Amino acid sequence: MIVAVVMLAAVSAVELERSCGAGKAAACEELGNRLQAGLGVRRDEARAAQLFRKACRAKNADGCADDARALALGEGQPADPRAALPRLEKLCQQGRARACANLGDLFSRGLGAPQDSVRAEALLADACDKGSARACSRLAPLAFQNGELDRAERLALHACDLGDPSGCSYLGDTYARSNDTVRAILFFRRACEGGFAHGCAGQGYLLLESGADPKKARELLQAGCAGGDENACQAVRGLK
Repeated sequence: MIVAVVMLAAVSAVELERSCGAGKAAACEELGNRLQAGLGVRRDEARAAQLFRKACRAKNADGCADDARALALGEGQPADPRAALPRLEKLCQQGRARACANLGDLFSRGLGAPQDSVRAEALLADACDKGSARACSRLAPLAFQNGELDRAERLALHACDLGDPSGCSYLGDTYARSNDTVRAILFFRRACEGGFAHGCAGQGYLLLESGADPKKARELLQAGCAGGDENACQAVRGLK
């Protein structure tokens, strides 16, 4: 399953659109995720929600899990977390890691049910152990808030290695805060290569501050801006 996800991650958005149109549910799901997160494409939550729904109708379990999450959060539609929660509960009980990760996210936010940080962390940890990069990424900041700094770093690294660029970007921010510029740039680069706008922006900021490569810094900040990072847009406007 993880191999299939990695293979899909290497496919362009244009190819995913074509495959989705040909009835490939997994392609619809992957394209929806990219549009929802703005990975290499302009963020479009409404279109993402449509794709998740299409994937779900084609019996794609991850598509159903993300369709329910979009409904809970009101992405591209009116929010209805109470309707979404039982759908995720059912899928999670069937052993679907994506559903458990999304369910944990709802419990951590208190959507559809009272906030339950203990259950949220248990669901996310189980999903992370089963290979859900998204769950590992969401668990990292929770561990950080609990003062478990080393665990937060390990979780983010695991998410990054599993192919979630937000996990790479989290590590970039972590190392940038500790003035470890070399490692910060390394992980921001990985995030940027995964289409994550903040990764491009973060790498651009550091190159700009160091004066090492102003031209490359500008290009990266422009890429971050094009991907929807407003801080990168402000930085670009401030460049001479």
